[in-house]
Amino acid sequence: MALVLAMLTLASRWVWVRVRPVRLVLTSHTTPSITRHEINPAMRRIIVSDLHLGAGDRLDDFDDDDAFAAFVQHHLLNGEPTELILAGDIFEFLQVRLNDLDDDDWSETAAVLRLQTILDAHQTFMQALTTFVAQPANQLTVLIGNHDFEMHYASAKALLRQYLSLSNDDKRLRFGISYEGGGVYLVHGNQFDSWNSFVNFEGISEPFEVVRGTQMVKEVFNDLEDSPLPVAPLLDNVKPSSAFFWYMVALPRLRDRASRRFVAQGLLGFFQVVAWPPPHRMPITGAGPGGWLSNPLLAGLWQQVAQLRRQRVARQRIVSRQLGGALADTVVSPVASDEVLEQVQVEASRQLRREIRQFNDSFAGAMLQIARSPAHRRNKLFVCGHTHLARVVHLGGGQRYINTGTWTEIIYDIATMRRQEQRYPFLEITYPDGDEPHASLLVWRGPNEAPQPWQEGPGPLRRHRRRLPVPKLLARLRPRVPRRPTRGRIGFARRRK
Repeated sequence: MALVLAMLTLASRWVWVRVRPVRLVLTSHTTPSITRHEINPAMRRIIVSDLHLGAGDRLDDFDDDDAFAAFVQHHLLNGEPTELILAGDIFEFLQVRLNDLDDDDWSETAAVLRLQTILDAHQTFMQALTTFVAQPANQLTVLIGNHDFEMHYASAKALLRQYLSLSNDDKRLRFGISYEGGGVYLVHGNQFDSWNSFVNFEGISEPFEVVRGTQMVKEVFNDLEDSPLPVAPLLDNVKPSSAFFWYMVALPRLRDRASRRFVAQGLLGFFQVVAWPPPHRMPITGAGPGGWLSNPLLAGLWQQVAQLRRQRVARQRIVSRQLGGALADTVVSPVASDEVLEQVQVEASRQLRREIRQFNDSFAGAMLQIARSPAHRRNKLFVCGHTHLARVVHLGGGQRYINTGTWTEIIYDIATMRRQEQRYPFLEITYPDGDEPHASLLVWRGPNEAPQPWQEGPGPLRRHRRRLPVPKLLARLRPRVPRRPTRGRIGFARRRK
């Protein structure tokens, strides 16, 4: 009876949180789009994305500061005026854990402390950027992604300027949420991903908007990465986040108790995140949601709400650890045959490849729909990152979709631990024929070797290398550009995505 009551209570709360309206109020901390009127159309452009610079600890995925510095020194600083575009998820705010800072503190002060920790941990990287932007003819553009969403804060932007030795009005550094000009349309790409799509992507809302992917990193991935298993530090590179279940089931060595414990803990955390609606009500200032509810007499109430949320997350982690250990001996029975385990993992790997393929095709489909819109027909290149998988798709009509991939380590096959061999992809755009952009997706191989053209790598994309006619591409890609929900009605709007 007690179990039934507990389940009814959880179900009732789930329905209440799901259907009740939550009003997101856009604050003054916003970032505009960069339009063609602000762009030098014939300037050489270099685009990289998804570097994920962290705090220099185990959660930090970026350990290639020297490679980036060599890239800047030997390829960017060649005397030609160049715009370097950092196309989102450059700074990994979500995996910076500080002892004196609550993990769910989304305030401007917290954002500055996290960014300062990142910049101090990557001084070689920052020195390379400083050298690049010190050249009067160069331009540094920073687009905002879902992992560095707090770069919307004015103080975070000012701190980056300070580290680059630039004044607040120096136009050599600028920020944007999208970029259009010179025949190029560029976004980070998270808005095409339902787990990481914001209602108010153009700025900070009050209360702070927490998307499902952010919740997954904060409440599941960060905890799992403390595991000594070799695969643990790479889990936050899982794309799409919804494929996490298949990554877990496809892990090798399920006969090993530590692996089973890791899988059980990961799956329990995954299901707990999925079961709860995204917490789109985390107060930034502690002043409440506005109106009479923000009366100073209720200030203590909102502090209690935040505290209850922290306690719930802490309980989830404890339960995941405890049940993970308890289930480690039962997830795979000692009498289960190797043949059964192999069948389970083969099927999980197949499902994983299918979901990754559909995820990447949805991005190409979204870009195809944008390319076909009247407002963007003049553009030739449609570029984004976010998926961590570089690719080039011909859209027809002289238009192409290009994904710039990531500089972090990628595993193509979770069972064999086959890694990405082309570690440092970047997109170079030049204008040898006037206004027509010429794009090359290249791979940095070091100062002693010329950049090489990026090649379709091993893994789930290999079988899709052939160029499809546009009608078949349209049928295959099934565009998924998220519709903009009605602002302020999160409880209902999120279900339409």
